[in-house]
Amino acid sequence: MSERLEPLSHDAYGWHHATAPQWADSDVYGHVNNVVYLGYFDTAMNVALLEHGALELSATAEGPIGLVVRNGAQFFREITFPAELSVGVRIEAIGRTSLTWGFGLFDLADGACAARGQFVHVYVDRDSRRPAPLTPALRACADALFCNPATDKEETPK
Repeated sequence: MSERLEPLSHDAYGWHHATAPQWADSDVYGHVNNVVYLGYFDTAMNVALLEHGALELSATAEGPIGLVVRNGAQFFREITFPAELSVGVRIEAIGRTSLTWGFGLFDLADGACAARGQFVHVYVDRDSRRPAPLTPALRACADALFCNPATDKEETPK
């Protein structure tokens, strides 16, 4: 995330995960701490993978695993407890062995984008930890969640 991201609308994300801040998510300043946003994004990403049949959680699972090699967030508005939130999830780039995930965190009280984030997953062999091609299930998930960032329209300020 080297360039400055702008807030996007809820509709810029084709898949959403409902969440809410916990009391312990707040910091001494009374708002949700910035590191918690990354946790919301990580949870939403893994739920999306599960719902699209691209993540196996059993102890006997085979196939590549995704390692986060880069993540980050840009913040636009504070979130305070209590709140009803939605994490928008999409795939912004598909590589041979990697996926770039995009996230938007929305406060449902006013619909505004509070933050945007990105994770880059590189898929690797479980044993050797060497890059491995996306499986058909990962590719299908990526195709289902793909949204070309070049077509983004910035959110209209509220």
